[in-house]
Amino acid sequence: MSSIAPSTLQAAGLPSIAPSRAPAVVPWAGWAALAFTLLIWASFFVSLRAGARAALAPSELALVRFLPAGLIFLPVVVMRWRRFAALPMLQWMSIVAGAGLPYFLIAGAGMRHAPVADGATLIPGTIPLFVALIAAFTQGRAALSRWPALLTVVSGVVTLLAFHHGEGQLAQGYGLFLLGSLMWANYTLALRHSGLSPIEAAALISVVSLALLLPWLAMHPPVGLMALPARAWALHGSIQGLGVGLLSTLSYAFAIQRLGAQRAATVGALTPVLAASLAWPMFGEVPDGATLAGMGLILGGVLWSQRPQR
Repeated sequence: MSSIAPSTLQAAGLPSIAPSRAPAVVPWAGWAALAFTLLIWASFFVSLRAGARAALAPSELALVRFLPAGLIFLPVVVMRWRRFAALPMLQWMSIVAGAGLPYFLIAGAGMRHAPVADGATLIPGTIPLFVALIAAFTQGRAALSRWPALLTVVSGVVTLLAFHHGEGQLAQGYGLFLLGSLMWANYTLALRHSGLSPIEAAALISVVSLALLLPWLAMHPPVGLMALPARAWALHGSIQGLGVGLLSTLSYAFAIQRLGAQRAATVGALTPVLAASLAWPMFGEVPDGATLAGMGLILGGVLWSQRPQR
């Protein structure tokens, strides 16, 4: 990842860690894209949990996620291959790993061990924390100027771990969720630095992920996926194939361009509330006191980080 000038440390909430090239207009389109992304993200966790409860392998669900998008965006990769070839290898690997197949498999594996509310809290809720830590690693302590808010996020994570540490399945899921959050934070910053358009980013993520996935599925046929009822196909297809695979990748990349990397990352603060609200009637998952406390601390810390500095 390329170095970042200290003069760019200015964004709402956490200090900016990437040059801002957003147009000087009211960013209503960026906020609309974030709201749309929030709805899809919440549904994403619900879909992962539904797949886990149906004993559907994450790699099989990944086929629903990446096959339609990979095929649709393949012409973009063919036409703009020189654009992608010009990217530093570490940069495009960070983009693909952080929002493509590796991230999907890690998040899907975590959802096999923990409920929707926990995954939807830990992954998007800790992205601003990891974004700030990456910035601190690349340019020093100036990136941690919002340390009280970041400590509030950390306290929320600690609350979840402290009250659920004896539950082995949950602890394993939490570890995977935090790894997924770190990967997504790195993707957010790598995408910001790359200068890729939303369509280019979606094409790179989808096509490369599909290329990585197909050899595995050739050796391990998706028998579980083929046995799903029509209702489950409709759920996963609309959320993963259309929403996550096509629309949210574009909307999130667009929001990053309009609002900046860290402001775009904070949309995840509201994901747990919506995701838990969806999981309650669908799966009967009622968050316990520790989950609600951890969720509240993480949400509060992220929102606190967005208050303008005086």
